[in-house]
Amino acid sequence: MTRPAKDHAHDPRPDGRSPGQVDDAALVDLARRLAATPSQSGNEQEAIGLVADAMRTVGLDVTVDRSGNAIGTVGRGAPGAPRLLIDGHIDSIPLHSEDSWRVDPFGGVIEDDRLYGLGICDQKASIAAAILGVGARYEELADLPGLVAVVASVGEENMEGAALSEAVAAVEPSVVVTTEPNDTRLAVGQRGRAKVEVEVVGRACHAGHVAQGVNAAEALAAVITRLRDAPRPHHPELGHRDVTCIDVTSWPYPSVSTVPGRALARFDARFLPGETEESLHRLLNDTAAAALADWPEAPTVIVRTVLAAFTTYTGVRYEVGEFAPAWWTEGPVVTEAQRALSAAGLDPTPMSYSFCTNGSYTAGRLKIPTIGFGVGEEHIAHQANEYVTLTSLRRGAHGLAALAPRLTVPGGH
Repeated sequence: MTRPAKDHAHDPRPDGRSPGQVDDAALVDLARRLAATPSQSGNEQEAIGLVADAMRTVGLDVTVDRSGNAIGTVGRGAPGAPRLLIDGHIDSIPLHSEDSWRVDPFGGVIEDDRLYGLGICDQKASIAAAILGVGARYEELADLPGLVAVVASVGEENMEGAALSEAVAAVEPSVVVTTEPNDTRLAVGQRGRAKVEVEVVGRACHAGHVAQGVNAAEALAAVITRLRDAPRPHHPELGHRDVTCIDVTSWPYPSVSTVPGRALARFDARFLPGETEESLHRLLNDTAAAALADWPEAPTVIVRTVLAAFTTYTGVRYEVGEFAPAWWTEGPVVTEAQRALSAAGLDPTPMSYSFCTNGSYTAGRLKIPTIGFGVGEEHIAHQANEYVTLTSLRRGAHGLAALAPRLTVPGGH
């Protein structure tokens, strides 16, 4: 998968650029072409083809795995040597709020240092930065015993980490960089994300004879209200645990003078390191038991994790529970990343993501040391008129060019 080391790693390039210098024109061009290429989840094939060609152009060896992730590698990949995986998801959410876009969301429009496009912040620009950043250090990386893999992953918007798992198994990384947007800062963690549903089964009856029934809707309302008073553990950097009701349904609907015999609520949970799927279920079950303790006849309460089911553009089917663990990284990987970013003139101060990333899989599930460093601002993701600044794009490529060799030096982390 890798190319032979070069003896002229420090010679000027034929195009006049110094070794390690990012090709700015190629960087902006790739980001612009990605912005102009629709890649909603399940339809990423055209963008993956574009990325694969770009990877080959900078010298990376390219494979596209069974799930459709593009993987570009450089380095000898010697046994026991560090293996770095730099991940960026190529898929975007569906286009929404079309009337609110002031430019063509697939026009690759650049205005006032801003490149606009659906998915450009989340996170196509980071993929362009990773390819050109790693490509700029190709000769140096090819000489190292370790391996650097740039992955353009699919299906992240369906479920964090699910489709990426195929690439992780192939690369077997010792360290991971997720390039979710954080304005080229060093991210070291995030809260976890889960989608959990609470189903209440009571007994339907005529609304004129309410004593004969068990009102599932009222019981569920009691559970939701009680949950607002549940403990909210706190992490000094990640903040509080939040469990938020995001939708409620009862049956029969619409009701015709009938007490509902069944009701369902779904909750979005943002939780802290150390919390598990079981502990989250226990929180909801205990809350329900407390809320319904004084009911003469308590309904049945069922707590379960919502299933995420999707098919990649290659036809691979995933069905996984929507539980993405929290993660927090400390130690040598963070120290080395700080040194690399400081040397590159970038802010090395650790921060954390507010949203969920593929790091939930690599760090949260697999316990692989993971950090974040990406182009664009987090709050711009999923908005109409999504954009990144060209300044952030360039900083991102510069930073990833600095991180790649630092995190693949034996003993460096």
